[in-house]
Amino acid sequence: MGAPVASKSAAARAKRVKEAAPAVIDALWLGVLARIAGLAAHEVKGALNGVSVNVEVVRTRAEKPGVAASAVGQYATAAAEQLSVVIAMNEALLWLVREPRGPVAIGTVVDRMEALLEPAARADGRRLETDESLNQLAATSAEVNAVRLAIGGCLLAAVEKSIHTRCVAEADPGGPAIRIESRDGVTLATDKRLVEAVANAGIRITAEPSAIFIRFPREGESK
Repeated sequence: MGAPVASKSAAARAKRVKEAAPAVIDALWLGVLARIAGLAAHEVKGALNGVSVNVEVVRTRAEKPGVAASAVGQYATAAAEQLSVVIAMNEALLWLVREPRGPVAIGTVVDRMEALLEPAARADGRRLETDESLNQLAATSAEVNAVRLAIGGCLLAAVEKSIHTRCVAEADPGGPAIRIESRDGVTLATDKRLVEAVANAGIRITAEPSAIFIRFPREGESK
């Protein structure tokens, strides 16, 4: 008589974990997003300061008679480039807090994360690069915040430890997958809470010493 009771107890625990999973994922994602936004905010402030300085140089020099356009062109170009970075980061941040319609495009999530993390990595003497093949990955049926948490959490952990981080599409017959790797061989660790949380959404994360693999359920695939 003991075995059925134990089985029912285990089934009840599994049900409670599954029901609580979305709330756990959302809480962890908010924590990761806050850290990413903090890094982005610092770079946005720096870029806007640069825009202000360069625009002021253009303004003051342009007011002087006889100043050739070529004398201020480089400052105008610099201001435009800095403003483009700010716009891209702002758009990425807004996208990451919206609820997209339909299946989640994995490549788009990576692209938005890169827009926020790459400037901060570059400012710290690090490098983050992604492969264009990511845009060819199939969409996933996993819940959007679970996808954001898996990609954002793992990319953030890699960028914080590795001098050169690279994210590419991974060949996996089981479904769309990506590989986040340290090109300088640094050991990359995964957050156990994150791994367990996204597993409830059908996302599998495994790690090797210098790489993290994330496999997503296909569009229409059950968890």
